[in-house]
Amino acid sequence: MHEKSKIGGIYTVMEWISRFVYLQFLWAIFTVIGFIGFGFFPATFAMFAVTRKWIRGQTDISLFPAFKQLYKKDFLKANAVGGIALAVGFISYFYLRFFQAQSGAASVIFFFLMFAVCLFYLMTLLFIAPVFVHYHLKVIQLFKISFMMAISYPFHVISMFFILFCFGLLMQAIPGLLPFFSFSYLAFALMWIANLAIENKESQSLITKRSKIIES
Repeated sequence: MHEKSKIGGIYTVMEWISRFVYLQFLWAIFTVIGFIGFGFFPATFAMFAVTRKWIRGQTDISLFPAFKQLYKKDFLKANAVGGIALAVGFISYFYLRFFQAQSGAASVIFFFLMFAVCLFYLMTLLFIAPVFVHYHLKVIQLFKISFMMAISYPFHVISMFFILFCFGLLMQAIPGLLPFFSFSYLAFALMWIANLAIENKESQSLITKRSKIIES
């Protein structure tokens, strides 16, 4: 009995490893299909959507059809969101470096203001993909909800930054993992933490609605 359970555990681990490897393979292939620049964001959001399904118990989905459908369905919207995120990030970083290079009290104040903007931008960025795949929102609403999630759940944001830090250390220590299941695992980990925040938000919203019904 003990040997059977041990073999079953090994099989489960290998099954999950194969899922992550295949998911990263699909992500890479569909990124290239979109000529990298136009394929990166749709493929990345599709990867997050698949990991969301896994986290929510849908582990028996057929990966290729599911990934392909998710990739095609939100192709234009994903590129619009990604383009805006890149533009905002570039402008924020440009002005951060600009004020850093200036002298004077006013420049110092503007530098710290831009530093705060960049920090909130990065915090918001962590929730963009999870919110994108969880809700059906317009582009502006997507950024707004992602920002609200980021400032409402600072512990989750810190945890996500910690995962990114550990990911960077792991890739430096074992760069051979990079082509196989590095980004798929990272997407899963970030989606798992974001999903905790989303579930908490939804449960709080439900409690608020019920309390309003009782009060009325």
